[in-house]
Amino acid sequence: MNTKEKPYENLKIAGIDTRDYPDFCDAYLESGWHVEEDRELTEDELDSLTDLYAAEIQQAISEGDEYL
Repeated sequence: MNTKEKPYENLKIAGIDTRDYPDFCDAYLESGWHVEEDRELTEDELDSLTDLYAAEIQQAISEGDEYL
């Protein structure tokens, strides 16, 4: 994800269960930073971003990344 397009960075993926390959349905965004507002993302924001970027999260995990 390009931070010039989205105001987020350091989106940490958690809940990775390799037994759930290739779906990783339990994976979620655990933490992240709101660049424009210089603050940590709230739980509600992380939940929304987890839903919004589900495919990207799955792809990142498949590539061995723990950050989006």
